[in-house]
Amino acid sequence: MEVFKINIPNKKEYVISARLAATSVAGIHGYDIEKIEDIRLAVGEACNNVVLHGRGSESIDIVIEVNDELMKISVSDKGRGFVPREIQNPTPEEYAGSGLGLYIIDSIMDELVVESEEEKGTTIRMIKRR
Repeated sequence: MEVFKINIPNKKEYVISARLAATSVAGIHGYDIEKIEDIRLAVGEACNNVVLHGRGSESIDIVIEVNDELMKISVSDKGRGFVPREIQNPTPEEYAGSGLGLYIIDSIMDELVVESEEEKGTTIRMIKRR
């Protein structure tokens, strides 16, 4: 498995760097354009989640692992963390203008796991199969 790592400042201006890195790695490894777009969107949403909710974290760590079968992407912060709750399909009545990021990631990636611990940070792990 090949591993690619990038660390960016926890600022919205740098999210594009993470998206570009992930799409470049996916392209190098032969993912089709539809899957590359899913990866781009998912990485962007995960990083935006850190920018919006990763209070106390100065940076975002992105680790991309690729082999012939799949791409694993981890987006981590060292912020305050939260108590993860099950991702649910938002309804128009419940939607308050925020909170769609994890739902979007879950709907376009093959696997999603969110790990978070209060005062220790959050990691969003995603998998996209070929």
